Amino acid sequence: MINVFFIGTGGGAPSVRGLPAYLVRKEGINVLLDCGEGTQITMIRHGINIMSIKVIAITHLHADHVLGLPPLIQTLSMYGRKEKLYILGDVKKLLEESFEDTHFSPTFEINYVNSYQDTSIKITPFPTCHVIKSQGYIIEEKERINVDAERLKKEGITDWKILRSLKEGKEVEYEGKKLIPEDYVIKKKGLKIAYTGDTAICERVISAVSSSDLLLHDSTFTMDINASDYGHSTASDAAEVAINSGVKRLGLIHISGRYKSAEPLLEEAMKKFPKSFVPNDLSYIILH
Repeated sequence: MINVFFIGTGGGAPSVRGLPAYLVRKEGINVLLDCGEGTQITMIRHGINIMSIKVIAITHLHADHVLGLPPLIQTLSMYGRKEKLYILGDVKKLLEESFEDTHFSPTFEINYVNSYQDTSIKITPFPTCHVIKSQGYIIEEKERINVDAERLKKEGITDWKILRSLKEGKEVEYEGKKLIPEDYVIKKKGLKIAYTGDTAICERVISAVSSSDLLLHDSTFTMDINASDYGHSTASDAAEVAINSGVKRLGLIHISGRYKSAEPLLEEAMKKFPKSFVPNDLSYIILH
């Protein structure tokens, strides 16, 4: 199970929607995607634990996606953080200069990495089509492996050591019978979430986000704006990407503050891709 919290779903300038920030949570690991101005304040005011963030992935250096990061790191230090923080994205220079200029030194190690993986998830970047260097991220859950405990129970096998060995792919001898892992192990493909950050519609994004369970795609404008001139997408563009990449659900994000209501964008996207939605700030979605 993965929870996705929509901290800020707007873009460009602050509006009724906060600036970009999305928290992906899976079994104790918390990944923050982008960190616009005000991200930490929104999280703290609404009881979302900033100390639990393990990985931060920044798409690009436009202010609305990154200027919440230096103060967030300073707050983590003031709160006494000791755990290592992993950061993806081209932000090392920005952070080190901001630390020097504000006479600050983190109390914890920051590990700048190009990708991240542990026993639970893998995070990999992909290039997007914006007006400056920018990248989106794929968050993939590792393949889920479970043992068919019901079948084993019917065969009189309840020893947890045997179950563990089978799950680890080991053959087991039990009362003269050889138990083969392939006969008792159930494998399920992990969930896949794609986040584009800012991008115009383009083939490399379509390829990268293919078969995602959830796609969060730039949907800054409606079709009356030539979004690609600004390195952005319309809601219709996002729906086109969803169709061509075979995703299951589409979240329309980075909504311009010019729109008092997101209904026109949602209507535009749903004409092409009915499984579209516009998340509100502080809403969330659960993926199974």
